[in-house]
Amino acid sequence: MKKLNLRRFIAGVLISVVAFTGCSSNQSKTAGAAEPKTIVIGTGNAFKPYCYLDDNGKLSGYEIEVLKEINKKLPQYKFEYSQLEFKNILLSLGSNKVDVAAHQFEKNPDRESKYLFGDESYTTFILRIAVGKNRTDINSLKDLEGKKVQTSTGSNAAYVLEKYNKEHNNAINIVYSSDDAATTVKNIEDGRVDATIEIKRIVDSWNKTYGDKIKTVGEPIATSNTYYIFRKGDTKLKADFDKALKELKAEGKLSKISIDVLGGDYTANE
Repeated sequence: MKKLNLRRFIAGVLISVVAFTGCSSNQSKTAGAAEPKTIVIGTGNAFKPYCYLDDNGKLSGYEIEVLKEINKKLPQYKFEYSQLEFKNILLSLGSNKVDVAAHQFEKNPDRESKYLFGDESYTTFILRIAVGKNRTDINSLKDLEGKKVQTSTGSNAAYVLEKYNKEHNNAINIVYSSDDAATTVKNIEDGRVDATIEIKRIVDSWNKTYGDKIKTVGEPIATSNTYYIFRKGDTKLKADFDKALKELKAEGKLSKISIDVLGGDYTANE
């Protein structure tokens, strides 16, 4: 009986050891699986078709679709979105409230002095003067002297206008506004402002939505690309975004998103 009990005792100990070892192994695997790091993306919700709220109140648009594909390629991160006014996005980046600025940002010296731009662009931006359909007196920045021109605070269009004013004794009356597209079109139509600065595909989308009210005129006043923006020290995050974007370009996915959402491939020069 004693031998039998001893055998049972040993068998029980072995089973306990195996069970404990297995449990420890599973716990180690669980502990070793790192949780994705949350990355807060600062973007807007009133810039259709780039970043806006759809009929169900869901954040949608080209920016969001591209970011979804980037996040698929970067499973070490979990993207969350902070919806902000355009003028507050870079301020929020600088104050660590968001980690990435995503709102069709173009390079200019002021931004580059404060923030880190990605190397890979993801949209082209060719800025033009936009006026009412019946205007014939405006075709250049020179023609805007003495006129009211509406733009958004902190936008690259504002930068172009401000640069012109520095060189020409504040000749253009810049009207800073965060008006939505419908109000902007109405302001131009009613003569409250004489012009705005925009890209042709946005003006085309306005005309489809609000009637044939606006036209672009003259030669482009600025040609650039758009980039994601990071804080100066976030070189690893920037490199990861660049790698993902480069892969999306090589696979043709970036072009496809542009065609599906914007109606054309605007990932290369127009």
